[in-house]
Amino acid sequence: MVLIYGECHQNASLALRTYRERYNTTRVCPTDSRIFIRAVQRLRDGENLIPRQVEIPPRVAVAQEERILNYFARNPTSSLRRGAARQFCVHHKSVHRILKKNKQRPFKYVKVQALLDRDKPVREAYCEWLLSKVANDSNFLANVMWTDESTFTRNGIWNRQNLRYWSQENPQLCRESMHQYRFAVNVWAGIHGDQIIGPVFIEGNLNGPKFLELLDDTVADYVDGLSLGANSRLWFFFFFFFL
Repeated sequence: MVLIYGECHQNASLALRTYRERYNTTRVCPTDSRIFIRAVQRLRDGENLIPRQVEIPPRVAVAQEERILNYFARNPTSSLRRGAARQFCVHHKSVHRILKKNKQRPFKYVKVQALLDRDKPVREAYCEWLLSKVANDSNFLANVMWTDESTFTRNGIWNRQNLRYWSQENPQLCRESMHQYRFAVNVWAGIHGDQIIGPVFIEGNLNGPKFLELLDDTVADYVDGLSLGANSRLWFFFFFFFL
């Protein structure tokens, strides 16, 4: 493998194809070109060409398992390595195996908007009111014009956890963010049934006078185009703080 890797001028993909062409019928061929790179790197680091088998951590006694489970019951955000493994002097893989065996799974936090104490009763009352409306009329939500306003920045919205690039070799991808020169755009939009109202681009922050102008123009024009029956059933939803 190492000789073919050098013969192919350190091109791992070409080395993989060449190796398969020569030894496909006589040897078990690798399936990933990165195996050539790792083999050469092990030689450069003075390690064995064939990696050692992964050491399987020993089993933990039942009493120790119970102590580990009780530990996580008291400290559910603790780290496997720096927390329980050090606390009980066991391998972190043993800790993970114990949690998995007892159907424990790691859950991620979800970011939510911070609320003041006075906000919670109002929102609870709204939720109860909305549920009662839906219970009395299954089509109630279809008669609501849902509206919201949001700010879009130059950085955009993207999640590293959901963005992947599949390749045999690492392309060293980068994506620009946190620009020195920044700008933002405020946008308002609404949705009623399968109809979209807007979007409306707003200069600066959405304040009281601008919101009133939006109601008189965009919203009023849409409502005027509805039938009399749809107009009489229409509800307008907005969540907005005037600053």
